[in-house]
Amino acid sequence: MAVFRRATHAIRSATAVTGARPAYAAGIRASVATVIPLAAGHLLGDPAAGTWMSLGGFNGALSDRGGSYASRARTMAILMATGAVAVALGTLVAGHLAAALLATFAIAFISSVFRVWGNAGVSIGTATLTVYVVALAIPSQQPEEFLTRAGFVVVGALWSMVVALVLWPLRPFRPARVAVAVCYRTLASYIDEVAASIRARHTAEWPVQHAPTTISSMRTALENARAVLVQLRRGRPGSMDRGERLLVLGESADQLFGHIVALGEILSGMPDDTVRPALHQTCVDILHAAAITAREIATAVEAESDATPVAVPWSGDRLRAALRAQADESALEPYEYAAVVLDRAAQFASSASVSVQALNTGHVEHDAEKLPVRSPVGEDVEEEQSFRDLVVAMLSPGSLLLRFALRVAVVTTLAVALTELLELKRGYWVTITVVVILQPYSGVTLTRAVQRVIGTVLGALVAAGLGAYFHDARAVLVIAAIFVACCVALLPLNYAAFSVFLTPTFVLLAEASAGEWHLAGTRVANTLLGGALALLGARLLWPSPESSRFPLFAARALRANAAYLSSVVERFGDRGATASEMMRAARRKAGLANVNAEESLQRALGEAHGDETRVAPALTVLAYVRRFTATVAALAVARHASDAGETGTLENFRRLVDGVLLDLADALERGRPPIPLPQLRHGVSDDSLSPVINARLERLSRQARTLHDAVARMMPAQSRYGES
Repeated sequence: MAVFRRATHAIRSATAVTGARPAYAAGIRASVATVIPLAAGHLLGDPAAGTWMSLGGFNGALSDRGGSYASRARTMAILMATGAVAVALGTLVAGHLAAALLATFAIAFISSVFRVWGNAGVSIGTATLTVYVVALAIPSQQPEEFLTRAGFVVVGALWSMVVALVLWPLRPFRPARVAVAVCYRTLASYIDEVAASIRARHTAEWPVQHAPTTISSMRTALENARAVLVQLRRGRPGSMDRGERLLVLGESADQLFGHIVALGEILSGMPDDTVRPALHQTCVDILHAAAITAREIATAVEAESDATPVAVPWSGDRLRAALRAQADESALEPYEYAAVVLDRAAQFASSASVSVQALNTGHVEHDAEKLPVRSPVGEDVEEEQSFRDLVVAMLSPGSLLLRFALRVAVVTTLAVALTELLELKRGYWVTITVVVILQPYSGVTLTRAVQRVIGTVLGALVAAGLGAYFHDARAVLVIAAIFVACCVALLPLNYAAFSVFLTPTFVLLAEASAGEWHLAGTRVANTLLGGALALLGARLLWPSPESSRFPLFAARALRANAAYLSSVVERFGDRGATASEMMRAARRKAGLANVNAEESLQRALGEAHGDETRVAPALTVLAYVRRFTATVAALAVARHASDAGETGTLENFRRLVDGVLLDLADALERGRPPIPLPQLRHGVSDDSLSPVINARLERLSRQARTLHDAVARMMPAQSRYGES
């Protein structure tokens, strides 16, 4: 039964389709970059030259993920250089087993280390290792062929750069516009979820089934927008009016997000006897209007035209009017504060509306200039690290990247040795399968293996069927163009769908000079062997199960939230812009740590083949650490309407809660039970604090207690939730 659950879980994960749209334009452009060099080789009477040029063009097209011209050109240029070196080296050592094994280990290790540079490094490393394996497997006819092969790869890569950067360039600000628009659409979804949770409120805590789930998506969208804007800025030095306006829009989305989080905390944290259904409904109606505004801003950002200015017809005034109509004036302070938060949110929405108009037209209407506009604050995505720091981190004991690079090097070298010793026909498909399947995480490796096998089998059937009917070179070129376009266009949806078309595509490209692209059965057999080697390597060689790593990510999230609370309390009496920016930086770090923990838990769930209820304590930790961040954000906003003299009481509370969070983090890292929970508040209000502050502290106390209980339950279970 456990084996059956494991198999069905792997198949479900492998065949899941994302909500992304097919990348039609990218597919057609990749087809142009790949097939024209192949056609040129046939026209020149040198199919081998077409093969190497088309491989260079195909890899170059796959490596182009958008961004600024400078970053895209840099990535494609590095790939061109590493690909040429790899092809030359593979050609030189082919036929010399000992030299081939040493070179394979070195190339595989170095290519895997490229991951330290993020997505660009992944593209460069995988493509470099792939072309090396192909060069190693296809015998050369002349001693100097290593130079001609490398030269043809360079020509193909240059052609792909010309297509991507000159003939078919992306609009330079389009990636940034799309990234910022995603922020506002995700914000709209989050606002809708907050409104739904407020409407469905039955207890002092949000019901689990109504808790907003897009908070991590919002944080990811904001970080992605910052990354795109930073790369855009680095690639285009000097003044950038559009870039700075997009930056203002991104910052406005972040501020709106923080205020909506605070509003949700205010309304969801009210005791039952103070809730006024009519006022709650008014807040829900205002939130719906705010969601509409966010979606209109997103549409205007993407429009790149003189669109109608986005109206912001909502603020806290409607809630104040509803407050004045209340006959019972008791316990209305939280609603009054909610109106203040809505006013501030409307200001940022108005600032975004002005920025969109200026972005699309170059100017703003006279009336719009009166709206408050916040100055942009530039932030890098992460702290800069020197090359030496990266190398030291990678070579440190327990480095995930080091273990992964060694695993890829060992298994790839073993695959090359087996194909040579067993004299497997087209054995390089074994090695390519190993390269593609092996991932840093065990669960992801299994999913990728299933996707690769499913896609390869289906693709091989397609290749076999077409190979039986089409032998003319012109027909092969047409089919190759279609397959390249389909495989690149379907990559955002599902890797298995990508593999279905990748199989015949690579067969066409790599076998074009041999004229044996109909060998689909050999391809399937070699793929199955490569998949088995990859899974064995992931299982036996320095495995990195995520179930053992999640506690460390959770500990980092707890420490980041403790630092965020400290930042807010230390600057609670400061209403200045600098204090706000420092608090927001701490909130951002806490949000990133929360997202990392969530992604780690998701990977751990992908590895959990047994009873998934064993991860319940981990799920609780993740849910309540997110709520803790939101409550601290609400406390930060509350300082604008509170007495600065409250900081002494807040400092005492902070010391207690910080001690709890830091002990929980240490318990997770060391695998020990947490120390007994000290007395926090237990529902006792402090008369020296306003009701709003009391509500925030009481909520933080409840969340800290829940986190303590979850970590205590997690300790005996943490070693089990990856077991079968």
